[in-house]
Amino acid sequence: MLEVLTANNGRLSIRLLADLKMENAPEFYESFQRAALDEHEEIVLDFSRIRFVDSSGVGMLLKCAHGAANQQSNLLFYGLNRSLVSVFRLAGLLRIFKLLEEEEARAGYPELFR
Repeated sequence: MLEVLTANNGRLSIRLLADLKMENAPEFYESFQRAALDEHEEIVLDFSRIRFVDSSGVGMLLKCAHGAANQQSNLLFYGLNRSLVSVFRLAGLLRIFKLLEEEEARAGYPELFR
């Protein structure tokens, strides 16, 4: 469901490995909770392998954001395709989540490109 790329220097980078749908959204959330158990200043979710997120997936992402905020962590997204950007924009998620541009991600999160 997800792969932890790095967890150091107050940062956690996670690559999502499957589209977020009703069938697997709870599993994703449980995996995220285990990975983000320790406090991190920033948590980056890499969506570069994801093509689709349904409303259940959006709900779980909001739960993740709430949990991260409770731990004073910033939740950042990277690698959203055009379709996901459109969905997130329509759902108002771009006001909640910060999207990393490729240049910013390469400079600050090289583990996303290995």
